[in-house]
Amino acid sequence: MTATGGDASGFRRKLWTSEAGTPADIWALAQGRDGYLWLGTGNGLYRFDGVRFERFEPLAGERFRSNNITALTMLPGGSLWIGFYYGGASVMRQGRLQHYAPGDAFPNGMVLTFGQTQDGAVWAATEGGLTRFDGRRWQSVGADWGFPTRRADWLIVGHDGTLWVTTGDRLVFLRMGSHRFESTDQSVAKYAIVAQAPDGMLWLSDHSHGTRALPGLSADHPRVDHTSTLATTEFADSHRLLFDSYGNLWGTHVDAGGIYRAASIARLASGASLKPTDVTESIDRTSGLVSDRAVPLLLDAEGTIWAGTNMGLASFHRNSFTVPSLIMLGTASDYAMAMDSHGVVWTVNGGTLLRTDGEKSQVIRRDLPDIGGAQFSTNGDLWLIGRNRLLSLHDNTLSTIPLPLPPTITKVGALTIDRAGEPWLSLDEHGLYHRHDGQWTQVEPVESLAKVTPTALATDTEGRLWIGYPDNRLALFDGHSARVFNANDGLRVGNITTINATGKDVLIGGELGLARLRADHIESMVIADDDIFGGITGIAETPTGDLWLNASKGVVRLDAAQVSASFQQPGYRPAYRLFDYRDGLPGIALQAAMVPSALVDGMHRIWFLTNQGPAWIDPDDLHTNTLPPPVAILGLQADGKRYALDHTPRLPKGTDNLQLEYTAASLAIPDRVRFRYKLDGVDTNWQDAGNRRVAFYSNLAPGSYRFRVIAANDDDIWNTQGAEASFTIAPWFFQTRWFYALCLLAGIGIIAGFFAWRTRLAAEHAHMKLMERMSERERIARDIHDTLLQGVQGLLLRLQAVLASLAPEDKRSHVLKAAIHQAREMVIEGRGKIIDLRGDGPQYTELVQSILAVGENLASLYPSTRFHITTEGEPRAVLPNAFDEIIDIVREGIRNAFVHGGGTRVDVHVTYDVRSLRVHVTDDGGGIDEAMIRTASELGHWGVVGMQERTQKLGGHFTLRRRQPHGTELLLSIPCRAAYRPEKRKTKWRRPTVMP
Repeated sequence: MTATGGDASGFRRKLWTSEAGTPADIWALAQGRDGYLWLGTGNGLYRFDGVRFERFEPLAGERFRSNNITALTMLPGGSLWIGFYYGGASVMRQGRLQHYAPGDAFPNGMVLTFGQTQDGAVWAATEGGLTRFDGRRWQSVGADWGFPTRRADWLIVGHDGTLWVTTGDRLVFLRMGSHRFESTDQSVAKYAIVAQAPDGMLWLSDHSHGTRALPGLSADHPRVDHTSTLATTEFADSHRLLFDSYGNLWGTHVDAGGIYRAASIARLASGASLKPTDVTESIDRTSGLVSDRAVPLLLDAEGTIWAGTNMGLASFHRNSFTVPSLIMLGTASDYAMAMDSHGVVWTVNGGTLLRTDGEKSQVIRRDLPDIGGAQFSTNGDLWLIGRNRLLSLHDNTLSTIPLPLPPTITKVGALTIDRAGEPWLSLDEHGLYHRHDGQWTQVEPVESLAKVTPTALATDTEGRLWIGYPDNRLALFDGHSARVFNANDGLRVGNITTINATGKDVLIGGELGLARLRADHIESMVIADDDIFGGITGIAETPTGDLWLNASKGVVRLDAAQVSASFQQPGYRPAYRLFDYRDGLPGIALQAAMVPSALVDGMHRIWFLTNQGPAWIDPDDLHTNTLPPPVAILGLQADGKRYALDHTPRLPKGTDNLQLEYTAASLAIPDRVRFRYKLDGVDTNWQDAGNRRVAFYSNLAPGSYRFRVIAANDDDIWNTQGAEASFTIAPWFFQTRWFYALCLLAGIGIIAGFFAWRTRLAAEHAHMKLMERMSERERIARDIHDTLLQGVQGLLLRLQAVLASLAPEDKRSHVLKAAIHQAREMVIEGRGKIIDLRGDGPQYTELVQSILAVGENLASLYPSTRFHITTEGEPRAVLPNAFDEIIDIVREGIRNAFVHGGGTRVDVHVTYDVRSLRVHVTDDGGGIDEAMIRTASELGHWGVVGMQERTQKLGGHFTLRRRQPHGTELLLSIPCRAAYRPEKRKTKWRRPTVMP
């Protein structure tokens, strides 16, 4: 299981044990450029991103000869060299392995380490000797190089390019560019190791003299600058040595087991062997290490120290907070903290009063009861709140002062000392009390709040008293009168828990957020969905305007710019830095604190009182992780099947649910790494995943997708380039483009067919109506012919007979002749009407002549406008009803062109098409107003409305629009069934002979 532990010395310890699946038998460590931590174990090669351990599985045909790995070295070019217990080496480049078996060129025996000199050569130290790889093959190094033995226990490449090797007998070196090893004056034992400190000094550790510096030793001066005899000691004999960036030396004990740390190594660089008193800290199983058998050490790119053991992995991360010495965290029921006039902090812990400068603590006295609050007065007296009494320490003389009320009925809720050195107390359910001239007096600054218990007290530099109450109420009391601020004034922090009135602004902390009073105006910073700013019991302000808040989730830092924006812009979400147990903070803010739980000492360090004890941080010495985390996408899983992303995978048709795994190998504080991802084509904006390392999607349509992910480290440094991967989802046949195209074509065909069917149906309907009307007219014509005209014809014959019987000179003959002539004319006229009714008149075949007559008649009335008509196609007879409607529509259009067009020419084109009869009327006038066309009926333009209605009656299409660049055009189209008479042989009427 993973465990964490705080370290007062400055490092937070975190353990990964084999019980939780961490690889065991870790003998070598290395870190790649991608941020991964590589672990060489007795059971293979693993990599670690800070969260998950992943076993490296070689490709087919590249399997390791052995899984027992004893050496790992990551070279600057990115190649990982791997050495084995049974000899031999492998190199991994971009995931591909190349193996070198032990033999003539590569020595037999356990491989201990690798190194690369500036000429590009790779060197390996093995139990069977030293060997060199020139880029093509390995070569054993022996007498031809001046190497004295057939054993190499350890090697390093120094800052100046010198190769240093321990041979089991002596420390030797190879100058940069040389081909001859040289010896130093340092004899060494078997398995001795050599390391180099950041200042360039060499250190040696072996079984004979333990660990010691080699002052003055270099390639130009191969002798140590000290003459004292080294003591024979096995203390601090180390498997490995490591120098961190904080001035510490780390080592893994060979005999004693565990890990040791020696701070301030400059003081230990005299050349003498390390003694137990030189060690700052020892870490073994008794102090929480998972196993005493620890060998490899590694300093990663972010400054974290890693140690491998035979039962798991350990890391040591530099704490931002320091716990003063002699403080026993979490062992007292109450802690207290106060600062004197010199800026020195005093703490009370379990009855012990300590005066501390941050690094060292001095015990003042050990006879105090449990103390829940402390504060210094301006005259140097220390006031302390016990369980049932008030204490005062003056010149190391402790005085006891009874509380205003018996402790059995109340308790102290808040304390402050005014400028006169007199205490003010808030007693639960009994209000505010002030001690003056040795007497307690109850004070009611605000009559309306007399029965409300104050929750926070503070005095400002002017001697005024600030009183916090529940429910957003704050009072300012100058000894005579009080002013109250509440929610109506902008105070929205809930129950007030602390007040800082020492600066230019009054800062108010509450259960719900933070507020400030500036120039009698209150501004609140409350973020509803972020409880980071809740439960504030201490507020510290630096000279630069930064705020440090002791809150329920830890310590929150806001820089001055974020503070200003947060107060001035309602709803603003500030950027902040949260410090918690991961940074060495012991616990969270002490709640229900009697005095503020944060202060700034005389050295500008910020102190915080937590529920586990006090700690301080130096804002000018904060370690910031500036390394953007390397981001990698690990793989894709769709419907339970995993796919590699080394190419663009094509997921099967019907893929419904998928998840993408990603990571960022930031090893400092992995659980603070934050991710954002985006699936192009699905996500409009970046999705904030927090520290979750998997993205889920469902119901994705077929197609190509690109997944992108970015990450930020524990200090909010973003890798905006991130990583990306592409994949495609295959479609079902009904999801392909060709299927969509076929569906589109089918839809268009259906719509076109439906439209044609509707047009045909409308034309047939109009044709049927016209035929019905035509049949009715023919019936009427027959009836008239068979009755009226035949009767008149018979009457005419009788009249002619009568006329024949009369003498020529008979006067009645003239009258009779006139009657016969009139009857004959009536017969002729009746026959003409019958012809009209039957539709056999010549006028129904002369549509063009009728339109021409209309146009020429209007042209004679408007001589400035010319008229012209053309035809196209074979003229056909037009149905009578259609003829009348068409003539009316065209007549109205021509008339509008002459009367309203204002042009110089009107053209008509008649097209006799097989499917339709079309008439096109155009002019070159000013053009019609299209808005008038859309609202013709509303504007009373019934001519246009009539043309539209007549066209609809015939089942045709009518268009009237403005013509570009000028003029108006009318388009009329009548379906053939509604326009043309059926092609049939016509019966010609023969005019009967009329007898004179």
